[in-house]
Amino acid sequence: MNNMRLSSMASLLPCSLKEFPEEILPSEGVNILRQHTDNTFTKTFQKFESHVLESVMKVPPHIILPTDIEQATPSSVSNINNIKADIEKLKVQLKNEKYMQAKFNEELQDISLVLKQQQKVLSDTLNGPRISNIEEAKEKLIFIKNAEPEIQITAEKVERVKELLKVDVQSSAEILQMEILKLK
Repeated sequence: MNNMRLSSMASLLPCSLKEFPEEILPSEGVNILRQHTDNTFTKTFQKFESHVLESVMKVPPHIILPTDIEQATPSSVSNINNIKADIEKLKVQLKNEKYMQAKFNEELQDISLVLKQQQKVLSDTLNGPRISNIEEAKEKLIFIKNAEPEIQITAEKVERVKELLKVDVQSSAEILQMEILKLK
């Protein structure tokens, strides 16, 4: 019967403190009540936290965690010295690696510069005017090669005429040049 009275009375009460009329529960009282509740909750929660950490979350001393295995056995002086020597070797190796990497980067830059220069020379060589000059030079060489026997015969004739006329060397060269031009 008491339970029924309490449940019926609880259903008649407002759900939060804000719903109480100001005359019954002034705002100062609500603030004091809220502050007291917060303090009580904080104290209770701190006690609960310390209990959990001390009793529930405590690792028994006979259990070694995987992170603590290395610390379970003390290291000897020789092990420490070996580890320090290994660290020094690794530092030297790291310096060497950085030095080699810098050298390789320099070499790559040099190679890329040479490659650019080669591409420029190749593109300059294969451009239109130079190719036409090369073609003209080829044609001239072929013409000279084909005309060589005729030039030899003409040169012999010029020499014979030179001896007959007793002309100086410069004028004989001019005569030879004129004879070559006639062949063309």
